[in-house]
Amino acid sequence: MSKWMYMFGAMLIAGFAVLGVMEMQSATTPYVTTVAKARALADKPIQFKGAIVRGKTSYDDSSHELLFTLRDDKGETIRARYNGIKPGNFDTADVAVVRGTYRDGELSANQLLLKCPSKYKGQ
Repeated sequence: MSKWMYMFGAMLIAGFAVLGVMEMQSATTPYVTTVAKARALADKPIQFKGAIVRGKTSYDDSSHELLFTLRDDKGETIRARYNGIKPGNFDTADVAVVRGTYRDGELSANQLLLKCPSKYKGQ
């Protein structure tokens, strides 16, 4: 084989490596536990973990829109909006992880993960 074929092969492999690294960087989403950090990452995808504030939730059955408030590690609250069917264990969950973006003072969630109290708590 000629040296040009080797150079072409090396450039092709390098190109795929660069594309792979770029894709991995865009696929990673920062895990945020404070409202201040969420604000700093406005309009970028984040995962926000917070305690669900009881009494500050509403769900519209017709539009499948769930509005709720989360409290961060420092006690600050943030409003979250999730469009989708309300998870059956939402009312018993203590903590939520919201995947989405922070925009205009609100978390717009495209995924909602719930952490429920353990049945072994207190044993």
